[in-house]
Amino acid sequence: MTNQDIVKGSALMVFLGGSAIGFATSHALSLTTSTVSTSTKDHGDYPSVTAQSIEWEVTAENLYSDAGETAYMNAMLTKVPVDIKFAKAGNYSNTDEKGIVDNEDKTAWTVGTVLAEGKALITSLNINAPAGDNATMSVTFTGVGSLKTAQE
Repeated sequence: MTNQDIVKGSALMVFLGGSAIGFATSHALSLTTSTVSTSTKDHGDYPSVTAQSIEWEVTAENLYSDAGETAYMNAMLTKVPVDIKFAKAGNYSNTDEKGIVDNEDKTAWTVGTVLAEGKALITSLNINAPAGDNATMSVTFTGVGSLKTAQE
């Protein structure tokens, strides 16, 4: 491995369907395995456990905008699972010859290499509106069913 193998956080995005969540500041993918104890008197001081179920969730922190956030609220209120991808971002579809993004065009990042994907429910949505600063949005997606990875 070399330093070229290190991936910057700005290269990873959360996509709903094929669209990136706009104005992202931070994303996280978390997996947790629950276990059940299988220890007996024979195990002594070291417990034995067996994996039981795997839970996963994705969290996203974004600057708030009027373009799309109501869709997250509607998906949460209707309890409809969304298709979510945690992926490397492909090219921004509207950059000039110097690689500078033209934000006026309303184009978006494309999905690059998908690291993980599945269906998820929006289980938490927080919109923060501090005085004198940008409004922000935090959203949590809790996995419904299996999480497919790039290895599958």
